[in-house]
Amino acid sequence: MTSPLLSAPQPGLGPAADPGLPNRWARGRSFRRRMLPFLFLLPWFVGVLTFQAYPILDSFYHSFTIYDVFQPAKWIGFRNYVNLAEHDYTRKALMNTLLYVVVSVPGGLVVGLLQALLLNVKVRGLQVFRTLALVPGTVPVAGAAAVFLFIWSPSLGLINTVLKMLGFPKGQAWLTDPVMVKWVFIFMAIQGGIGMLIFLAGLQNVPQELYDAAKIDGAKSIQTLFKVTLPMLTPYTLFNLLTSLIGAFQMFSVPMLMTGGGPAGGSMFYGQLIYENAFRYFRMGHAAALSWILFVISMIIVVLLFRTSASWVYYEGGN
Repeated sequence: MTSPLLSAPQPGLGPAADPGLPNRWARGRSFRRRMLPFLFLLPWFVGVLTFQAYPILDSFYHSFTIYDVFQPAKWIGFRNYVNLAEHDYTRKALMNTLLYVVVSVPGGLVVGLLQALLLNVKVRGLQVFRTLALVPGTVPVAGAAAVFLFIWSPSLGLINTVLKMLGFPKGQAWLTDPVMVKWVFIFMAIQGGIGMLIFLAGLQNVPQELYDAAKIDGAKSIQTLFKVTLPMLTPYTLFNLLTSLIGAFQMFSVPMLMTGGGPAGGSMFYGQLIYENAFRYFRMGHAAALSWILFVISMIIVVLLFRTSASWVYYEGGN
């Protein structure tokens, strides 16, 4: 039998402490530590949801509605997509864009590769030429459009002035002919630019041992180019191809500033068609549908490129 003196609380001491309190306090501190990184990431999550996820979902919803900003959206199903498929202006803008993509993207890759090969040699003063090759990419779009307009202007343009000095009495209608204006913008896009810089970085990463082995085997320069250099550049080619395709489908600023889509829709590209539907005619439903059509086309091309890249892209250290 237990003595009452032993079970009574001692004078000056409170009730016995709960043995579970330290464990609960430790678990709470551990939980707070685990949640701290998410607390720091919370502003990023809020920004993504507010400025990316919500606009994407909202545009998808409005692609099935009639919406002009001033009145509530009205659900019409797939009518926007059907109307766009039947509209001549949509087909013209899509064909202009596809022509631009099919010609300018491969052309830009070839020109960028040639520029990189020329700038990869070791000669005195080469850094100056590398810097000059990057200058056009630093010019603002509005400034570039003004310069191109001065060069290609049918009346006072630099090219027509030079042609007249060479004995050609009549200048070319570079920007006023619906067919020729397409090729002007295609020619302007084939400049190398950032693609050249990517290829140049790739060339400098090709192991010198591969060139030494090819030289020992008696390979000529053209054989070394196709058997060593180009295969080692395929990852950079894939990157340039993807970024060039996405940029070409989004072609908008320079034609908008130079010709406004004219003449007769000759330079109306898909990006400008979206802009005009949204901010000129306030047909937000049409603009959203156009945007999602462009998204689907771009995603199909990107998926096909990635699915086929295993057969032609070589990664160092891979099979």
